[in-house]
Amino acid sequence: MPEQALLISCFDWYRERLAPIRDLLLSKGHAVTVLTSDFDHLHTRPVEEKIPECSYVHVPPYRRNLSFRRIVSHLAFGREVGKQLESLRPDLVYCLLPPNCAADRCRKYKQAHPDTRLILDLIDLWPESMPLGWAKNTFPAKIWRRWRDDSIAVADHVFTECELYQKKLEAVLDPSKTSVLTLFKEMRPQEKQLVQEMIRRRRAEKENLQFAYLGSMNNIIDVDGICSVLRVFQESGYVCTLHAVGDGENRERFQSAVQATGCRAHFYGPLYDEKKKIEILAPCDYAFNMMKEGVVVGLTIKSIDYLSYGLPLINNIKGDTWALIEDSGIGVNVGGKEKWAFSLKEIDHRDVIEVFDRKFSKDAFLAAVNGGLT
Repeated sequence: MPEQALLISCFDWYRERLAPIRDLLLSKGHAVTVLTSDFDHLHTRPVEEKIPECSYVHVPPYRRNLSFRRIVSHLAFGREVGKQLESLRPDLVYCLLPPNCAADRCRKYKQAHPDTRLILDLIDLWPESMPLGWAKNTFPAKIWRRWRDDSIAVADHVFTECELYQKKLEAVLDPSKTSVLTLFKEMRPQEKQLVQEMIRRRRAEKENLQFAYLGSMNNIIDVDGICSVLRVFQESGYVCTLHAVGDGENRERFQSAVQATGCRAHFYGPLYDEKKKIEILAPCDYAFNMMKEGVVVGLTIKSIDYLSYGLPLINNIKGDTWALIEDSGIGVNVGGKEKWAFSLKEIDHRDVIEVFDRKFSKDAFLAAVNGGLT
């Protein structure tokens, strides 16, 4: 009988994370089940188009990211994970965190079945990365954190999405069974060609700057920080335009705040056609990669998208992204009140593409994940 592998993700990480892992395990002779929820957490609605390779479990819906109903939804997913573990009896369990309650169910299964290989994949840190303020030190938050840390203690291998997470969790991580597994993005040949075409067409204008924003407009993006950057450019004599693709509960506030700086603003809403996103964003001069202070994240999904379009970053995220910009010169790190706008240099967008190809390709991802699975 082939070994049974169970891949678990409450959120929609199949194409961006689990699909190549599933293919790799199938090539090694495993029987693979991919377990996910039937709720679209990005748009807070039921999943409309289900992926044939995934098995979906029902969870209660919710409307707001920070809400009691969302906690209930994640706890329900954790319970379903426990049921599926006992039903399938997998030999290998690969679990994405968060939610931490799912990892806790995997921990209990591992302890009851010691021969099972448990792999944890930390793609976010809860509660550390959430804007909870004083609530991060409350009893429920400590339980939340303990679910993750106790699961790490029994795991056979732990992947972290960035090096920053390893520094934050160095007290509970064993370096000998921990490695970084960065995000990756697979682009089709025609998409790569279109990006190159956009780069060839673009013409940098000294007095006009085009900025890009991509992704969720939620409660952790640094709207005030983005607007302060735009204001510096405006006050320096630049004519600025922001092209924003995405949506979220803070969209109206974001758009109003940007317009209040005097910057022109084009908000396109959510787009799923990669060609359209490339056509809108790739001609821009810079892309905003800014989150509120206190959010623990080393590398954002949007930053990978930006790099795939050849866009230099305006970044305030510490850790991996900050170091990448310092080492590679593919953007500007902002922090403090220095007038960095006056020293901006023209960054070759082809250099940004080179960094993307070297660090965030599918081949690099597969090499890293294979090392942790063996």
